[in-house]
Amino acid sequence: MNIHEYQAKQLFKSHGVPVPGGGAATTEREARALVNEHGPDVVIKAQVHAGGRGKGRIVKRDRTSRMYNDLRRDPERYEGQISGRRRGGVRLASGVEEALKEFRPLMDKDSRLVSVQTGPDGAPISAALIEQQTSIAKEFYFSIQVDGANGQPLIVASAEGGQSIEEVNRTNPRAVLRVPVDPVEGFPSFRGRSLASRLGLPSSAIRPAGEMFANLYRVFIDMDASLVEVNPFVLTSEGTVVAIDGKVGLDDNASYRHGGYEEWRDRSQENPTEIEAEEANIGSYIKLDGDIGCVVNGAGLAMATMDTLKLHGGEPANFLDIGTVNRKDRVIEALRIIVNDPDVKTIFINIFGGLARVDIVAEGVVDAVKELNIQQPLVVRLNGSNVEEGRRVLHDSGIAVQTADELGDAAELAVNAAASGKRRPRSTG
Repeated sequence: MNIHEYQAKQLFKSHGVPVPGGGAATTEREARALVNEHGPDVVIKAQVHAGGRGKGRIVKRDRTSRMYNDLRRDPERYEGQISGRRRGGVRLASGVEEALKEFRPLMDKDSRLVSVQTGPDGAPISAALIEQQTSIAKEFYFSIQVDGANGQPLIVASAEGGQSIEEVNRTNPRAVLRVPVDPVEGFPSFRGRSLASRLGLPSSAIRPAGEMFANLYRVFIDMDASLVEVNPFVLTSEGTVVAIDGKVGLDDNASYRHGGYEEWRDRSQENPTEIEAEEANIGSYIKLDGDIGCVVNGAGLAMATMDTLKLHGGEPANFLDIGTVNRKDRVIEALRIIVNDPDVKTIFINIFGGLARVDIVAEGVVDAVKELNIQQPLVVRLNGSNVEEGRRVLHDSGIAVQTADELGDAAELAVNAAASGKRRPRSTG
């Protein structure tokens, strides 16, 4: 789960990480108070769960798709600016009136931020972070993430901050430092000082930078984060270090230890279908960009299903792990979510029943087709407990369905059905 920059900085501040003074505003009254407290020179940042805000653009809802295409086609001509004619999602202002002038377009109810990372629909702006400007002498990059290959935290840092770390790694890989962290030892300040020295920070900033790195690691551990990123943290003209940006991703699997992260969650930034799936107690649902809707039990099998679809030239429309399901209503709810996705041209159901009973899943599929009047072609692969009974249920139901025993064969059927673009005829059985 992602959180906003202003929330990340609240976490940073509570853990002793230096951040600029400021706060989030949604009304002009709040914005005026923040400028009076932290101004007159302030920076105003749109709060969305997407990157590229500074080079993104603020547009009305009906222009998001056009702007997204323009940004991808000719970024030099259309990308936003921090100050200038094409001001984007990060803006500089001096004084209350200028700040309010820059604040209003961000918080217009019909406004969206569009960047190369938001997609053509753009992102609604939940708030504006207003904070004091920082005099920057040098920018740096710092992040902590999970290294899945080694099963431990990994710190990535670079003296080339303020830009995409992927681009730095591509053009100058030696500028990117990688520091594995032993989770038993953690990342104490003395290791932070060593990293600060390797980044080329001046001697006067080594100790505060080392403490900042150690405190960012504490944020990572205390909050069960999957990512803590500061791009950039800066060496100021006065010789201090400050985290002027902040991105934190929280691990949903640990949400039970933090009250479900509800105080940090912004549902307006989430996909509505994913929220619907969560409320329907579907195991896991993630919207993707393809046209083949997938209903699978088990995360590993779901990943294998998507890989096999892509191997045969198809594109999954979602990741959906229905879990160990022995209730027809759960199958119906899963298919309701798939059917309501306008991108879905074909539905692929891939079930391996271990603890789950295949015949109950098959009964749920039959009931869903009739109740939801499903028109998309349906491809079903069943295996496992009570598989023969499940296949008999499908065969005797009268619904139009294609079946296969092998995953590759079933995936090929689904890809071909999606490519044809035809909806199946309504069953009269």
